[in-house]
Amino acid sequence: MWSVMTNKVGRPSQVTNNRDKLLDAARTLFVEKDYAQVSIREIATHAGTDAGLIRYYFGSKEALFATMIHETASPVMAELSKSNSHNQADGPANILQTYYRVMSAHPHFPRLIYKLASLDQSTQINRELTKILTEIMQGSKMMMFDRLQENGQLHDNVDPQCANLSFFSLMVFPFLAPDRVLNNLGIKITPEFLEQLAEQNSQLLSQGLFKKDANNE
Repeated sequence: MWSVMTNKVGRPSQVTNNRDKLLDAARTLFVEKDYAQVSIREIATHAGTDAGLIRYYFGSKEALFATMIHETASPVMAELSKSNSHNQADGPANILQTYYRVMSAHPHFPRLIYKLASLDQSTQINRELTKILTEIMQGSKMMMFDRLQENGQLHDNVDPQCANLSFFSLMVFPFLAPDRVLNNLGIKITPEFLEQLAEQNSQLLSQGLFKKDANNE
């Protein structure tokens, strides 16, 4: 398991923003290229920092990658955990809104997640990269509709497995849709558009899946 390094001592406070620059650079480059094609030097150059700071802040390229995945996904996963613990009908809507809000700042990040989930498992490095994703996005956290069904909040004809897949399709498709499709629809993925889409998709979930009195239970 990759170790995630955070605070270090011995460096002046003026350079602490270099950590965020490195994370942003890593996020951009790992979306554009395969993991093995991205070098420490390239990440540092893209961030406008010294390559030695990667070892200083993270220890290695692998740990930088793990930290970048974890810190980008953690707000969404925290909302998933909260929803599962409370079994509330508004949980999926809250998760959707959180996801859109986080990803509006990193609109290409879902494509990286898709790449990780699709990796060929024949090499050790690919297995390790997939393990990072699995550790963060635990399947048990994502099966929220199973719990909502057990709690009597879904329509009787709703299949929770189909609902789980429909929900995550609503989450990720706006960010995975080819640019040509978005352009043909006249859509630009902006924070304002995502806020509107989150509201509309929340209504879609509520009216299509939940009993009318679910929010009052």
